[in-house]
Amino acid sequence: MNWALFGSTFMLIFLAELGDKTQLAVMSQSAASSAKWTVFTAGALALITSTAFGVLAGDLLRRFVPDERYIKCAGGVLFLIFGVLMLREAFFPRRQVVAAPTREISAITDWVGSFVIQQAAIFEQTAFEDYETLAARSLDPEEKAVFERLALEERWHHEAMMGALAAGAERDLPITQEMADALPAVADLMQDASEASKAVEHAIEHERAMAQFYRTLAEKSTIPRLRETFAALAVAEENHARRLMALRKK
Repeated sequence: MNWALFGSTFMLIFLAELGDKTQLAVMSQSAASSAKWTVFTAGALALITSTAFGVLAGDLLRRFVPDERYIKCAGGVLFLIFGVLMLREAFFPRRQVVAAPTREISAITDWVGSFVIQQAAIFEQTAFEDYETLAARSLDPEEKAVFERLALEERWHHEAMMGALAAGAERDLPITQEMADALPAVADLMQDASEASKAVEHAIEHERAMAQFYRTLAEKSTIPRLRETFAALAVAEENHARRLMALRKK
């Protein structure tokens, strides 16, 4: 076995998948089920199948272009092009033109001109901090365990949004007037753990609002990777609401 090739391929794929929509989808499925090994097996087989398609495609390309120097040159040129585009975006960012609102709208006026990833990071940070507060305050072991798990998952969501911010994604999807009309009010997306007697009710309302928030973004986004990420997050927030509803019934 070519161990140098094995190591470089492993690190490339491993780093590329960190924070990717695939990891978020697996995270969501694992959080919604106690069958962790089933999720792991299914996810691993899916990645193996996807990789097999990539290997077969590469082998087919090699047959049509037998001289690997051309393939390496083409790959190098593509990486250089992508690198130049990323540097241009970093040093010469595109200006976002947000049209002034021509009519008054409801309580979501403050949405217009905001950026999706930036706002999502704020909401997720507020959520995990408040779930940690609820967990520390709870005297019921089962309730405490649910709040602790939700805090951990909301922290993962926040880290995913921060990773997207670091990659410059906040410039890709500003919230337009049309999108703002379909989003829930900002106040509904800010978790509130101040009233212990209504903590679970507030949390359920928050999770439902976040699910609607991410569903709207998935529908409005024209960027495939962001669209799939938002769809996965919407499913995760719906799972949170269901777990909280089950906790309330008990």
